[in-house]
Amino acid sequence: MTIQDETADDIGALVRAAAQAARRAGRALLAGAGTDARGKPGGHAHDVVTEADTAVEEMLRAELTAACPGSAVVGEEGGADGDGEVLWYVDPIDGTHNFSRGLPLYCVSIGLTVRGEPVGGCVYEPARDELHTAAGNVLLRDGRAVEPPPPRPVPMVLADLPRAGTAPDPAEFALFAELLAAADVRRIGSSALALAYVATGRADMAVVPDALAWDHAAGRVLVTASGGAFVAVPEGPCLRRPGAFAAWRPGLSDLGATVVRALERMPFLRGWLEDDTTLA
Repeated sequence: MTIQDETADDIGALVRAAAQAARRAGRALLAGAGTDARGKPGGHAHDVVTEADTAVEEMLRAELTAACPGSAVVGEEGGADGDGEVLWYVDPIDGTHNFSRGLPLYCVSIGLTVRGEPVGGCVYEPARDELHTAAGNVLLRDGRAVEPPPPRPVPMVLADLPRAGTAPDPAEFALFAELLAAADVRRIGSSALALAYVATGRADMAVVPDALAWDHAAGRVLVTASGGAFVAVPEGPCLRRPGAFAAWRPGLSDLGATVVRALERMPFLRGWLEDDTTLA
């Protein structure tokens, strides 16, 4: 398959190829869950990596570029592998800290963009053997359509807030308190899983103040395919310096708008909004 004349069917085929690769990666991860982790150079103590992160990303790079010759991979561990109109954003283990401790809240996340437009994604959760995919604005879980959840009296928000590994800004505590007043709040440590759960109705909103492009490239497509909303702050893909995002299900637009305004006021994000030349 080439990138010159991709169609909706082509994109669906690429997402299926990504899903197959993610499943194979997940099987490898199950054998290594609970392994030792080390801090990333230049990162904070909460930002960890395992040998499995690197090995799985290398495997995914090979499989994805073979599925679409001329495409390129942007990965958490290996950075950008060339340029291309078709890009794969790969997080080999989203939730590495959970993975390294044997907690089952981690996943393989692969997002697909064509000429800068997010068009497909898959999030595979090895511990549950559960696959979430989206292509052509169709959301599937394990290959089947996802039924909308029943109404619930209190929304659930998955919020990795305040940020880990740094002194929290008072604005983060203020947003966290506002969310606690409006919802049941959980912190699960995986942006991609949080977005997959919002897309499928297990949660109603996800808020993460320190995410990079590969953390949400797949999950944002899942959310929008479900009819939900996704907003990144700043808007462009963050590759070197974390940005933030919020995503929510239909019916929560007022709370979503409130959260986005709060993120835009965060001092550690304001510089991005004033000068977006440092995104890539």
